This record gives sequence, structure tokens and C-alpha cells, in this order.
Amino acid sequence: MNIDDLFSQMMQAGQALAGGVWQQMKSFAVPELKKIAVQIVAIAENAEDYTQAGARALLDMQMKAAAGVIVAMTTLTLLAVQDALNAIIGAVKQLVNSALGFVLI
Repeated sequence: MNIDDLFSQMMQAGQALAGGVWQQMKSFAVPELKKIAVQIVAIAENAEDYTQAGARALLDMQMKAAAGVIVAMTTLTLLAVQDALNAIIGAVKQLVNSALGFVLI
């Protein structure tokens, strides 16, 4: 799994969000999505060092941090940002889970 390829797929999913959410969060979401992609690839590259629960906890922490930044810097609510991030991550779910060999997303 490659960070740039994963990030690109996440960006495409973000751009496809309905209701203008992407435009409201884009400038703050882009660096946060990159951090999420880096975290996912780090988990994949070191999967043998993590339990499935530990890997999920790392991703959850990165997702919560990203949501917090986006909410703080926009007028969007936490629910709207979480829904947007879930949709973006959902777009790479199959790729990530297949690469890891266990369900992370």
C-alpha cells in the first residue's frame, strides 16, 4: 500500500461528498487526510507488531484528531465532519482491509 495512492483515493472520495461539505472543509481536511493515510500505511507496514484492536485504536485516534481539527477550523459540526470522514475512509475500506488481511475499517 502506497501513501500517495491511498491519499489520492481519499481525496477523490472527499471531492465526491454531497452538499458542499467538501468545499467547507477542504483546506483543513487535506493535511488531515494525509495524516490518516500515513497512519494507515504505517499500520500496514508494521501489522505484525499490532493486535487488530491496537491497530483500530491507532486509526480511531487519528480520525478523532482529524475531526477535531476540521471542526475547530470550520463552522461544521462534529457529526457532519465524522460523517464526511467516514465516507472518505469507507471509499478505501476494501483496499485497506485486503492489504492488511484483517478488518481495520
